[in-house]
Amino acid sequence: MIKSIQYLRGLAAILVVFYHSTIKAVQNNFSDAQILYFGQSGVDLFFIISGFIICYVCNNKEFNFPKFIKARIIRIIPLYWFFTFFALIAYITLPSLVNSSGGETKILQSIFLIPTNEKYLVQNGWTLSYEFYFYFLFSIICLLKLQLKWLFIILCILPIVGNTLINNFLFDTFLLEFAMGVISFQIYTANKLLWKQTTIMVLLLLSITVFLGGRVLEYGLIMWFLFQCGLWLNPIIDRYISPIINNLLGFLGDSSYSLYLSHTFSLVLLNKIFLTFLGQFHLYFYLTFLTVSSLIIGGIVYKLIEVPLTKYSKILFK
Repeated sequence: MIKSIQYLRGLAAILVVFYHSTIKAVQNNFSDAQILYFGQSGVDLFFIISGFIICYVCNNKEFNFPKFIKARIIRIIPLYWFFTFFALIAYITLPSLVNSSGGETKILQSIFLIPTNEKYLVQNGWTLSYEFYFYFLFSIICLLKLQLKWLFIILCILPIVGNTLINNFLFDTFLLEFAMGVISFQIYTANKLLWKQTTIMVLLLLSITVFLGGRVLEYGLIMWFLFQCGLWLNPIIDRYISPIINNLLGFLGDSSYSLYLSHTFSLVLLNKIFLTFLGQFHLYFYLTFLTVSSLIIGGIVYKLIEVPLTKYSKILFK
Protein backbone atom coordinates (compact mmCIF):
# COMPACT_ATOMS: atom_id res chain seq x y z
CA MET A 1 0.00 0.00 0.00
CA ILE A 2 1.21 3.52 -0.81
CA LYS A 3 1.85 5.16 2.57
CA SER A 4 0.50 8.59 1.70
CA ILE A 5 -2.81 7.02 0.67
CA GLN A 6 -2.99 5.30 4.06
CA TYR A 7 -2.57 8.67 5.72
CA LEU A 8 -5.22 10.25 3.50
CA ARG A 9 -7.70 7.45 4.26
CA GLY A 10 -7.29 8.28 7.93
CA LEU A 11 -7.69 11.99 7.24
CA ALA A 12 -10.87 11.36 5.25
CA ALA A 13 -12.43 9.45 8.15
CA ILE A 14 -11.39 12.13 10.67
CA LEU A 15 -12.97 14.86 8.54
CA VAL A 16 -16.29 12.99 8.48
CA VAL A 17 -16.16 12.32 12.24
CA PHE A 18 -15.43 15.97 12.98
CA TYR A 19 -18.25 17.08 10.68
CA HIS A 20 -20.75 14.87 12.50
CA SER A 21 -19.36 16.06 15.85
CA THR A 22 -20.15 19.67 14.90
CA ILE A 23 -23.70 18.59 14.03
CA LYS A 24 -24.02 17.13 17.53
CA ALA A 25 -22.71 20.38 18.99
CA VAL A 26 -25.34 22.42 17.14
CA GLN A 27 -28.09 20.00 18.19
CA ASN A 28 -27.04 20.48 21.82
CA ASN A 29 -26.99 24.28 21.52
CA PHE A 30 -23.33 24.79 22.35
CA SER A 31 -22.52 28.48 22.23
CA ASP A 32 -20.70 29.49 19.03
CA ALA A 33 -21.25 26.01 17.58
CA GLN A 34 -21.66 25.79 13.84
CA ILE A 35 -21.69 22.91 11.42
CA LEU A 36 -18.31 22.76 9.69
CA TYR A 37 -19.59 21.55 6.36
CA PHE A 38 -16.10 21.15 4.95
CA GLY A 39 -15.83 17.94 6.97
CA GLN A 40 -18.12 16.37 4.36
CA SER A 41 -15.17 16.51 1.99
CA GLY A 42 -13.86 13.37 3.68
CA VAL A 43 -16.43 11.44 1.63
CA ASP A 44 -15.18 13.10 -1.57
CA LEU A 45 -11.63 12.11 -0.66
CA PHE A 46 -12.76 8.52 -0.05
CA PHE A 47 -14.26 8.37 -3.57
CA ILE A 48 -11.06 9.71 -5.14
CA ILE A 49 -8.99 7.18 -3.20
CA SER A 50 -11.30 4.36 -4.36
CA GLY A 51 -10.96 5.41 -7.99
CA PHE A 52 -7.18 5.20 -7.68
CA ILE A 53 -6.92 2.06 -5.53
CA ILE A 54 -9.15 -0.13 -7.69
CA CYS A 55 -7.05 0.73 -10.74
CA TYR A 56 -3.87 0.21 -8.72
CA VAL A 57 -4.68 -3.22 -7.28
CA CYS A 58 -5.95 -4.54 -10.63
CA ASN A 59 -3.11 -3.14 -12.72
CA ASN A 60 -1.29 -5.68 -14.92
CA LYS A 61 -3.44 -8.54 -13.62
CA GLU A 62 -5.81 -10.84 -15.45
CA PHE A 63 -9.27 -9.60 -14.50
CA ASN A 64 -11.47 -12.20 -12.87
CA PHE A 65 -14.91 -10.77 -12.12
CA PRO A 66 -16.04 -13.34 -9.51
CA LYS A 67 -12.72 -12.99 -7.68
CA PHE A 68 -12.82 -9.19 -7.92
CA ILE A 69 -16.36 -8.75 -6.66
CA LYS A 70 -15.86 -11.35 -3.91
CA ALA A 71 -12.84 -9.41 -2.65
CA ARG A 72 -14.84 -6.16 -2.67
CA ILE A 73 -17.77 -7.76 -0.83
CA ILE A 74 -15.51 -9.30 1.82
CA ARG A 75 -13.81 -5.94 2.29
CA ILE A 76 -17.03 -3.96 2.75
CA ILE A 77 -20.09 -6.02 3.61
CA PRO A 78 -19.25 -8.03 6.81
CA LEU A 79 -18.48 -4.98 8.95
CA TYR A 80 -21.31 -3.00 7.37
CA TRP A 81 -23.80 -5.78 8.12
CA PHE A 82 -22.41 -6.05 11.65
CA PHE A 83 -23.40 -2.44 12.39
CA THR A 84 -26.59 -2.71 10.33
CA PHE A 85 -27.70 -5.62 12.53
CA PHE A 86 -27.31 -3.58 15.72
CA ALA A 87 -28.96 -0.57 14.11
CA LEU A 88 -31.90 -2.79 13.11
CA ILE A 89 -32.27 -4.05 16.69
CA ALA A 90 -32.24 -0.46 17.92
CA TYR A 91 -34.74 0.56 15.23
CA ILE A 92 -37.16 -2.22 16.23
CA THR A 93 -36.88 -1.60 19.98
CA LEU A 94 -36.22 2.15 20.18
CA PRO A 95 -36.82 3.64 16.72
CA SER A 96 -36.18 7.18 17.96
CA LEU A 97 -32.49 6.31 18.35
CA VAL A 98 -32.03 5.64 14.63
CA ASN A 99 -31.97 8.63 12.25
CA SER A 100 -33.34 10.88 14.96
CA SER A 101 -32.99 13.91 12.69
CA GLY A 102 -36.00 12.72 10.69
CA GLY A 103 -36.82 10.96 7.45
CA GLU A 104 -38.03 7.45 6.71
CA THR A 105 -35.63 4.55 7.31
CA LYS A 106 -35.57 1.82 4.66
CA ILE A 107 -34.63 -1.62 5.99
CA LEU A 108 -34.32 -3.66 2.79
CA GLN A 109 -32.43 -0.90 1.02
CA SER A 110 -30.17 -0.60 4.05
CA ILE A 111 -29.20 -4.26 4.06
CA PHE A 112 -28.49 -4.55 0.34
CA LEU A 113 -27.26 -1.00 -0.25
CA ILE A 114 -30.03 -0.29 -2.74
CA PRO A 115 -29.94 3.42 -3.67
CA THR A 116 -32.77 5.41 -2.10
CA ASN A 117 -33.66 8.99 -1.32
CA GLU A 118 -34.61 7.87 2.19
CA LYS A 119 -32.25 6.88 4.99
CA TYR A 120 -30.31 3.72 5.73
CA LEU A 121 -30.12 2.09 9.16
CA VAL A 122 -26.45 3.00 9.08
CA GLN A 123 -26.75 6.32 7.33
CA ASN A 124 -23.16 6.34 6.08
CA GLY A 125 -24.07 3.34 3.94
CA TRP A 126 -25.20 5.61 1.11
CA THR A 127 -21.55 6.11 0.14
CA LEU A 128 -21.05 2.35 -0.17
CA SER A 129 -23.79 2.23 -2.80
CA TYR A 130 -21.66 4.55 -4.93
CA GLU A 131 -18.61 2.36 -4.28
CA PHE A 132 -20.35 -0.74 -5.65
CA TYR A 133 -21.70 1.22 -8.60
CA PHE A 134 -18.14 2.22 -9.44
CA TYR A 135 -17.00 -1.40 -9.09
CA PHE A 136 -19.73 -2.37 -11.57
CA LEU A 137 -18.60 0.21 -14.14
CA PHE A 138 -14.97 -0.76 -13.63
CA SER A 139 -15.85 -4.42 -14.13
CA ILE A 140 -17.63 -3.71 -17.42
CA ILE A 141 -14.54 -1.96 -18.78
CA CYS A 142 -12.28 -4.82 -17.67
CA LEU A 143 -14.56 -7.54 -19.04
CA LEU A 144 -14.65 -5.76 -22.40
CA LYS A 145 -10.85 -5.45 -22.21
CA LEU A 146 -11.02 -1.71 -22.81
CA GLN A 147 -8.41 0.84 -21.76
CA LEU A 148 -8.87 2.91 -18.62
CA LYS A 149 -9.58 5.99 -20.70
CA TRP A 150 -12.98 4.47 -21.51
CA LEU A 151 -13.77 4.13 -17.81
CA PHE A 152 -12.83 7.78 -17.44
CA ILE A 153 -15.07 8.75 -20.36
CA ILE A 154 -18.05 6.88 -18.90
CA LEU A 155 -17.50 8.45 -15.47
CA CYS A 156 -17.53 11.89 -17.11
CA ILE A 157 -20.40 11.37 -19.54
CA LEU A 158 -22.91 10.03 -17.01
CA PRO A 159 -22.94 13.21 -14.82
CA ILE A 160 -23.27 15.38 -17.92
CA VAL A 161 -26.28 13.32 -19.03
CA GLY A 162 -27.68 13.59 -15.51
CA ASN A 163 -27.25 17.36 -15.53
CA THR A 164 -29.16 17.75 -18.78
CA LEU A 165 -31.72 14.93 -18.78
CA ILE A 166 -32.19 13.11 -15.49
CA ASN A 167 -30.69 13.68 -12.07
CA ASN A 168 -30.47 10.53 -9.97
CA PHE A 169 -28.04 8.03 -8.46
CA LEU A 170 -26.85 6.55 -11.76
CA PHE A 171 -25.83 9.95 -13.11
CA ASP A 172 -24.55 11.65 -9.96
CA THR A 173 -21.61 14.06 -10.09
CA PHE A 174 -19.87 11.94 -7.43
CA LEU A 175 -18.80 9.80 -10.39
CA LEU A 176 -16.43 12.62 -11.35
CA GLU A 177 -14.52 12.02 -8.12
CA PHE A 178 -13.94 8.39 -9.03
CA ALA A 179 -12.74 9.74 -12.38
CA MET A 180 -10.28 11.93 -10.49
CA GLY A 181 -8.86 8.82 -8.87
CA VAL A 182 -8.60 7.11 -12.26
CA ILE A 183 -6.72 10.12 -13.65
CA SER A 184 -4.36 10.14 -10.67
CA PHE A 185 -3.55 6.50 -11.37
CA GLN A 186 -2.93 7.40 -15.01
CA ILE A 187 -0.55 10.15 -13.89
CA TYR A 188 1.10 7.80 -11.38
CA THR A 189 1.86 5.16 -14.03
CA ALA A 190 2.06 7.25 -17.22
CA ASN A 191 5.03 6.92 -19.54
CA LYS A 192 6.03 9.52 -22.11
CA LEU A 193 3.59 8.12 -24.67
CA LEU A 194 0.62 8.66 -22.34
CA TRP A 195 1.39 12.16 -21.08
CA LYS A 196 -0.36 13.94 -23.93
CA GLN A 197 -3.49 11.81 -23.48
CA THR A 198 -3.36 12.23 -19.69
CA THR A 199 -3.03 16.02 -19.97
CA ILE A 200 -6.08 16.17 -22.23
CA MET A 201 -8.04 14.01 -19.77
CA VAL A 202 -7.07 16.27 -16.84
CA LEU A 203 -8.14 19.41 -18.71
CA LEU A 204 -11.37 17.76 -19.78
CA LEU A 205 -12.20 16.69 -16.23
CA LEU A 206 -11.45 20.16 -14.87
CA SER A 207 -13.71 21.72 -17.51
CA ILE A 208 -16.59 19.33 -16.76
CA THR A 209 -16.22 19.91 -13.02
CA VAL A 210 -16.33 23.67 -13.40
CA PHE A 211 -19.27 23.41 -15.81
CA LEU A 212 -21.36 21.19 -13.50
CA GLY A 213 -20.30 23.00 -10.31
CA GLY A 214 -21.84 22.00 -6.99
CA ARG A 215 -20.18 19.83 -4.39
CA VAL A 216 -17.58 18.30 -6.71
CA LEU A 217 -16.31 21.78 -7.58
CA GLU A 218 -16.49 22.96 -3.96
CA TYR A 219 -14.88 19.93 -2.29
CA GLY A 220 -13.82 17.46 -4.96
CA LEU A 221 -11.17 19.58 -6.65
CA ILE A 222 -9.54 20.50 -3.33
CA MET A 223 -9.46 16.87 -2.23
CA TRP A 224 -8.09 15.81 -5.62
CA PHE A 225 -5.28 18.35 -5.30
CA LEU A 226 -4.56 17.08 -1.78
CA PHE A 227 -4.58 13.48 -2.98
CA GLN A 228 -2.27 14.24 -5.88
CA CYS A 229 0.13 16.08 -3.58
CA GLY A 230 0.13 13.01 -1.33
CA LEU A 231 1.19 10.83 -4.27
CA TRP A 232 3.98 13.21 -5.25
CA LEU A 233 5.29 13.43 -1.67
CA ASN A 234 5.08 9.70 -1.01
CA PRO A 235 8.72 8.95 -2.00
CA ILE A 236 10.10 11.25 0.73
CA ILE A 237 7.79 10.17 3.57
CA ASP A 238 10.29 7.84 5.23
CA ARG A 239 12.92 10.56 5.17
CA TYR A 240 10.92 13.06 7.19
CA ILE A 241 8.43 11.06 9.27
CA SER A 242 9.63 8.97 12.21
CA PRO A 243 8.78 5.24 12.32
CA ILE A 244 6.51 5.78 15.34
CA ILE A 245 4.45 8.47 13.61
CA ASN A 246 4.47 6.46 10.41
CA ASN A 247 3.08 3.41 12.21
CA LEU A 248 0.45 5.50 13.99
CA LEU A 249 -0.74 7.15 10.78
CA GLY A 250 -0.63 3.80 9.00
CA PHE A 251 -2.85 2.26 11.68
CA LEU A 252 -5.24 5.18 11.39
CA GLY A 253 -5.50 4.45 7.67
CA ASP A 254 -6.02 0.73 8.30
CA SER A 255 -8.80 1.43 10.81
CA SER A 256 -10.45 4.20 8.75
CA TYR A 257 -13.32 1.99 7.57
CA SER A 258 -14.06 0.84 11.12
CA LEU A 259 -13.96 4.46 12.25
CA TYR A 260 -16.20 5.55 9.39
CA LEU A 261 -18.93 3.04 10.28
CA SER A 262 -18.59 2.99 14.07
CA HIS A 263 -18.51 6.71 14.76
CA THR A 264 -22.23 7.20 14.07
CA PHE A 265 -22.83 4.87 17.03
CA SER A 266 -20.01 6.06 19.25
CA LEU A 267 -20.94 9.73 18.87
CA VAL A 268 -24.38 9.03 20.37
CA LEU A 269 -22.81 7.38 23.42
CA LEU A 270 -19.97 9.89 23.77
CA ASN A 271 -22.37 12.80 23.48
CA LYS A 272 -24.49 11.45 26.35
CA ILE A 273 -21.40 10.82 28.48
CA PHE A 274 -20.10 14.34 27.94
CA LEU A 275 -23.42 16.06 28.62
CA THR A 276 -24.05 13.91 31.71
CA PHE A 277 -20.71 14.60 33.39
CA LEU A 278 -19.59 17.93 31.93
CA GLY A 279 -22.71 19.57 30.54
CA GLN A 280 -22.05 22.33 28.03
CA PHE A 281 -18.51 22.76 29.31
CA HIS A 282 -16.58 24.10 26.32
CA LEU A 283 -17.25 23.73 22.61
CA TYR A 284 -13.71 22.90 21.50
CA PHE A 285 -13.17 20.48 24.34
CA TYR A 286 -16.47 18.84 23.40
CA LEU A 287 -15.46 18.47 19.73
CA THR A 288 -12.01 17.18 20.69
CA PHE A 289 -13.48 14.67 23.13
CA LEU A 290 -15.95 13.31 20.59
CA THR A 291 -13.43 13.14 17.76
CA VAL A 292 -10.48 11.64 19.66
CA SER A 293 -12.67 9.16 21.55
CA SER A 294 -14.25 8.08 18.25
CA LEU A 295 -10.76 7.49 16.84
CA ILE A 296 -9.90 5.25 19.78
CA ILE A 297 -13.16 3.32 19.48
CA GLY A 298 -12.61 2.98 15.73
CA GLY A 299 -9.19 1.47 16.38
CA ILE A 300 -10.65 -0.99 18.87
CA VAL A 301 -13.41 -1.96 16.42
CA TYR A 302 -10.78 -2.53 13.75
CA LYS A 303 -8.67 -4.83 15.92
CA LEU A 304 -11.46 -6.73 17.67
CA ILE A 305 -14.19 -6.84 15.01
CA GLU A 306 -13.14 -5.87 11.48
CA VAL A 307 -9.94 -7.95 11.32
CA PRO A 308 -11.55 -11.18 12.66
CA LEU A 309 -14.68 -10.65 10.53
CA THR A 310 -12.61 -10.22 7.39
CA LYS A 311 -10.50 -13.26 8.25
CA TYR A 312 -13.52 -15.50 8.85
CA SER A 313 -15.28 -14.17 5.74
CA LYS A 314 -12.29 -15.12 3.59
CA ILE A 315 -12.35 -18.63 5.06
CA LEU A 316 -16.11 -18.90 4.58
CA PHE A 317 -16.06 -17.81 0.94
CA LYS A 318 -12.81 -19.51 0.01
